[in-house]
Amino acid sequence: MVLKVKGIVIKESDTGEAGKRIVIITKEHGKMLLSARGAKKITSKTMAGTQLFSYCEFTLFEGKGFYSVTQADVIESFYGISEDIEVLAYGAYILEITERASFEELENNEIFGLLLKTLFILSKRKYNPRLATAIFIIRLVRDSGFMGDLECCQNCGKPFENGAWYSAYNEEFMCRECVGENGMYIGKGALKAVKYIAESGLAGLFRFNVSAEVLEQLWQLADEYRKIYFGERYKTLDYINNMKFSY
Repeated sequence: MVLKVKGIVIKESDTGEAGKRIVIITKEHGKMLLSARGAKKITSKTMAGTQLFSYCEFTLFEGKGFYSVTQADVIESFYGISEDIEVLAYGAYILEITERASFEELENNEIFGLLLKTLFILSKRKYNPRLATAIFIIRLVRDSGFMGDLECCQNCGKPFENGAWYSAYNEEFMCRECVGENGMYIGKGALKAVKYIAESGLAGLFRFNVSAEVLEQLWQLADEYRKIYFGERYKTLDYINNMKFSY
C-alpha cells in the first residue's frame, strides 16, 4: 500500500551506515515512525526531506508494521533555524516537546498547525526565540485541554484584578488567599499575555512583545506546564540552560 502524507520531521536517528529512522507529525495520522533507507547518502532523493524541521510531502510504502519513505518532496526546510545556534536550540526543544505531546494514529490538527506556525516564526529570526517557545508551550497546553480558568480563582471564584497565582498541585490559577505557600505569581501583564495566547487565532499568535519581567514569568509558567504535562528531562532544555542565553 502506498500512502502520501504531509508532515514535519520532529525526530531522527541513524540506522546502519546510511539509513535513518525519523518521526514525523501529520494532521491526519498524528505521529508516525518511518524508515528511510539510504537517506544519509549524498545521492539519496530523501536526504533533504528527512532532516529535522523539514516540512515535506512524503510518499510511503507500508511494510510489515512500519512505513518506508520512498520519496520526500520538501515544502519548507526552515533553513533559517539552523543558521543561529540560539534559535536552533529553542527549535530543537520545541520538537522534543512535540514528540512527547503527540500520539500515533490520532488527528493532530491543532498541534500540527501550532508547530508549523512556530517554525515559520523561528526561521525568520526576527522574534525572540525564548518568547516564541513560551508561547508555543502555553498554547499547546490550551490546545490539549489542560488550561484552567484565567478570569477568577478556581477555589473561591474571586476575579483576578492584579494577577494570579498558579498552583502546580491543583493545576489551576488561584487567588493569593487560596493558593497557600507554593503558588507561582503571574503578574497582571503576564496574565494578560496568557489570555491572549489562549484566545488568539494562529495568524496573530506571535504579534506581541513583552518586557523582560513578563517574559520571565511566561517562561516560568511554561516550564511548570512542561514538567506537569510533558515530562521532566529534556536534553535540549539542559543545553539551553547551560548556554545561558541573554535577553
